[in-house]
Amino acid sequence: MDWIHMQVDSEAARTPLPLDVLVPDAEQKGPYKAVFLLHDLAGNNTSWMRSVPLERYLGEMGAVLVMPSCLNSFYVNMYYGYDMQDYLVRDLVRMCETWFRMDARREARLIAGIGMGGYGAVHTALAAPDVFGAAVSIDGMLDPGRFYDSPLPAIKMEDVFGPKEYYERSPHKLANAAAALAHNPANHLYPEITLCGEGDGQEELLQALRESGIHAEAAYDEDPMAVLAEKVRLM
Repeated sequence: MDWIHMQVDSEAARTPLPLDVLVPDAEQKGPYKAVFLLHDLAGNNTSWMRSVPLERYLGEMGAVLVMPSCLNSFYVNMYYGYDMQDYLVRDLVRMCETWFRMDARREARLIAGIGMGGYGAVHTALAAPDVFGAAVSIDGMLDPGRFYDSPLPAIKMEDVFGPKEYYERSPHKLANAAAALAHNPANHLYPEITLCGEGDGQEELLQALRESGIHAEAAYDEDPMAVLAEKVRLM
């Protein structure tokens, strides 16, 4: 795969952000599948390449691997800060489709993440089911509300999600996002969601997703990268 590094200017993010992309070799003809890989808390656009042998797992899948840097935003439009959900869904997808000859169908687009990125993958797929057909969370921080009482050193939860009382009622809480999607009469699209590893709040979220009619599965004891690779293969 060919590696591309760039800086991206986004109206939504309001700050230049680094981006790394792995593009299939020339003999693999497009249009390509698209896999967006979200980093953990205190990570960045290089985190996946430094920690995972991506080419071994995904190199022959005919997929563009998009690795943005979204700071410690949990990939949402922050209460105080950057509109990272808009950056991902509105700006970055459109730009990457233009640059890398990606398949524009939602079924050919998957979002995955580790830790904070696991939360971001699920939240983004629930918020934009017309954009992402599937999401994979690996060791996801799926219940960030618990960090209001046990603060994280890298971020204030109030800056990301607002006051705790607001978070508990908002679609930033993933169970609320699932229910809102299920009860939206204008929506007829649902992402497929897979939870891997040892993320917090997984069982509660799995139940909430299924109660909302969203296809969700648990793969807690399997190699998460093998699970991700199989999901990409089936796209």
